[in-house]
Amino acid sequence: MKKCIYCRCDVTADAGREHVIPQSFGVFKPDLTLNCVCRTCNGYFGSKLEWPMLIESIEGGRRLQFGLKGTVGGIGTKGVMPTVAEGDDWKGARTRIRTEKDGTESTEVLPQVGARRNASDPWEWVLAHELTTEFADRYPKGSEFRIVGGNDEADNDRIVQKLIAVCTTFVYGGKMNPPFSGDGKVMLHVETQTSRVVGRCLCKIAFNYMAMTCGDTFALARDFDQMREFIRNDVGDEMGRVFVKHKPIIAQEILSGQRGTDGHVLTVEGRPADSTLEIQLTLFNSIPYRIPMTRNYIGHRFAQGHHFSLESGEVSELKTTYAGPDFDPPISSGSSSAKFD
Repeated sequence: MKKCIYCRCDVTADAGREHVIPQSFGVFKPDLTLNCVCRTCNGYFGSKLEWPMLIESIEGGRRLQFGLKGTVGGIGTKGVMPTVAEGDDWKGARTRIRTEKDGTESTEVLPQVGARRNASDPWEWVLAHELTTEFADRYPKGSEFRIVGGNDEADNDRIVQKLIAVCTTFVYGGKMNPPFSGDGKVMLHVETQTSRVVGRCLCKIAFNYMAMTCGDTFALARDFDQMREFIRNDVGDEMGRVFVKHKPIIAQEILSGQRGTDGHVLTVEGRPADSTLEIQLTLFNSIPYRIPMTRNYIGHRFAQGHHFSLESGEVSELKTTYAGPDFDPPISSGSSSAKFD
């Protein structure tokens, strides 16, 4: 009986199959799945790693651009903050981006208060539940306030009453026009920070890909125990797990300086010269990452990669050749790197 590559429990017949890339990031042919992840680990990954990544990462935001159902941002969301990027009265206000199952896109302005001392200061925005006397005390009499968001007049009235309660100098000045232009659209600015849970999800996708390309027996090696514990049990330092690359993964994009795909790209490279086995990963060809699986690799030198096309839904293998260290310098100095065409 197969052993789970994450917890080493027996994988029963009813375990289902683990997708190398979560289906929430696209459905592809062939459907690359693993039969070496147990039911418990599979369920844990879906709720504890994949779901947070959908709503708290730049990749979660990118998926909405391709009509995949979901929401990014919102009250309580960590790691990603979509804000209004235009309009003097609304600029900086926090929003939630949503795409429905039929592909309909919408942007919702969250209920919140903005304040500034004078016209030359930037707005400071706080959500309704964050509105406190400490916030109000920073803005003396004569400061400007903005109340935005909410679904109806009742939401607006609740925020007004709460603001009056914490800021006695507040004077209600009437309604503002929304920032949306004639076509019903508004420019957004999205800030993101890779949280620990998103980092663990990226590592899980990388670990799945290693198991698919190198085999589940290979993935069960003790050399990968630290990464395994980080992914499955949230154990260990997150430093040194995920690195953002300065260059794209695909060689033509490095040479041309132009994006050649919006699809996902995953590669695996074994480098005995520096004892490293490393995964390169980018979803929606947005942020390219390097994820070292182990620094104790003693196998043969190899490289392999796959492209997941969002346009056709097809998975194809990339052509790989080896390049010198100056082409795209790896994290560890003095070693070579593969390039992917």
